[in-house]
Amino acid sequence: MAAKVKWDRGAWWVHTHYEGKRKKRRVGPTKADKREAEEIARKINAALALGTFAPHREEKPLPCDAALRSWHTTYSPTFKPSFERESDRIIRAHLAPFFGSKDLREIREEDLLGYIRARLAAGLSPLTIQTHLSILRRVLSLAVREGHVSRNPAARLGELMRRVGRRTAAEAPAAESWTRDEVGALIVVSREHEPRFHPALVFLFSTGVRRGEVLGLRWEDVDFQTQRVHVRRAYVGGELTSPKSGRGRFVAMPPSLGALLLDVLGQRRTETLPRGWPEVPAWVFPSETAGPLDARNFERSWLRVRRRAQKEGVRPFKLHCTRHTWASFALASGKSVRWVADQLGHASPMLTLRTYAHAIREEEADLAFADFGDPIGSPGRPQTAPLPDDDAADENAPELTGRGRSRILEHETGLEPATPTLATWRSTN
Repeated sequence: MAAKVKWDRGAWWVHTHYEGKRKKRRVGPTKADKREAEEIARKINAALALGTFAPHREEKPLPCDAALRSWHTTYSPTFKPSFERESDRIIRAHLAPFFGSKDLREIREEDLLGYIRARLAAGLSPLTIQTHLSILRRVLSLAVREGHVSRNPAARLGELMRRVGRRTAAEAPAAESWTRDEVGALIVVSREHEPRFHPALVFLFSTGVRRGEVLGLRWEDVDFQTQRVHVRRAYVGGELTSPKSGRGRFVAMPPSLGALLLDVLGQRRTETLPRGWPEVPAWVFPSETAGPLDARNFERSWLRVRRRAQKEGVRPFKLHCTRHTWASFALASGKSVRWVADQLGHASPMLTLRTYAHAIREEEADLAFADFGDPIGSPGRPQTAPLPDDDAADENAPELTGRGRSRILEHETGLEPATPTLATWRSTN
């Protein structure tokens, strides 16, 4: 049992061996931190020699609520604006009130299950609860990295929430998508009742991009020659940002969509002067003031289309399901998972495969490998095809082989001849 100072991962650490357990504490990267680490190790070794050492006696408390707020304040410059707002709301409304001042070092998996149980009782879905706890997992991972916590009890959060989801689900989950008839009905309704929203809806169905990526689309991103769209920004929460993955991508544009966008561009040119715009708006789907379209107005147009289409039997899914529908159609048509993942902007094809595996086209024509039914002509099975006319064959005909005669004998007598042994088939030469 002893405490030692070591340099690891760009900082000085105090490694302590006590009662068969190992504990490490990060101090810092400077020379002053090294001296502080050596002093900490000296005190620990002295306490070990006297038998008065207690692992947490000299450590400062790590209240969970304070750690969550400190993490958000420190790392918010690395967040997207939408995640910054949402994570702050989750901390203030859910995580901090539940965990309170409980020390991070004392949080166990049982505490996570208690949070899950309480939030399920409040009507939250397992996916929403997983989003909440993923923030706590980040904070705990940071505490582990800095040596304040020995292990992260939320490290297996995904597996834990999958078990919770299986317990609470009434049926196996699947990405919701419309049929082709439903898509056709939605497009017809939007063309008749929401003509300015109609091209954007067709764009969503034809490319599978996200809503914010449509709202952030500019004419300079549309290449009519190569029939591709460069997705490199999104308009979310009233702010321009990069796509969700942080990377731009090129999305294939069907010819019909290209023709529709050319019509839209012509319409924008004709309405520039009547609307008092100084020039044609740079945005493909602009607002009345030629700026980017507000997401709330976009959502209102969609809800009006959905209500009308629902009266015609179209299922009332969310607008995001245009993305699921595109992916399902693409995979069912035989497109590779890799290509679909690139078009959708997924970080990994595994995410695409997990979400849309049900839509991948399978070859079902040849099922002979699974056909274990009774053979034709067996007793008790209705005859579905005529047997060969063996009566017309002469068992003594010279063209019949030994196996042919055996078949005739088997058919006439119902007796199966013995299988030839190795000695029967062996050459006598």
